[in-house]
Amino acid sequence: MDDIDDCNDAWWHQLDQDQQYQQEMTMPKVNEMIQSKWLKKEDIEDDTICTILGVRQDNLGKEGEAADMRWVLGMRRSDGVNLKPMVLNVTSIRVLEAAYGSDSDDWKGKQVTVYVDPNVSFQGRVVGGLRLRPVKAQKAASKPTPAQDFEDSLDEIPF
Repeated sequence: MDDIDDCNDAWWHQLDQDQQYQQEMTMPKVNEMIQSKWLKKEDIEDDTICTILGVRQDNLGKEGEAADMRWVLGMRRSDGVNLKPMVLNVTSIRVLEAAYGSDSDDWKGKQVTVYVDPNVSFQGRVVGGLRLRPVKAQKAASKPTPAQDFEDSLDEIPF
């Protein structure tokens, strides 16, 4: 009988430790539990400026199934951390083409902002998703026009 009591005591002691551990541990969010090697909207909290590293084709198909070759974009954040590859859809490809040209070799080194658009729809449902926006180059300080020079000179004439 003592063996059974010892076993029960050990079991309850372990249960107490497990409950204490559960209280100390923060439980993960669902998006942290579902792993993906591709960039997803949950990976981006705020608009993120990135430098394009390149474009390549990858197989998105599951092992043992038919190949599902898709274009993916490699990017690096401004803090030097590489993001997971982003699967490109037609919209993203067209945004990059309009901003940086039809030769994807020219995209390398260019900057884009990755952001979450809550209005993205998929299969008829609004689910939100990732979008790209080209980063506009800083405009050089504009030179005053001749008309501005003339108006500025009038300010210097005492009346």
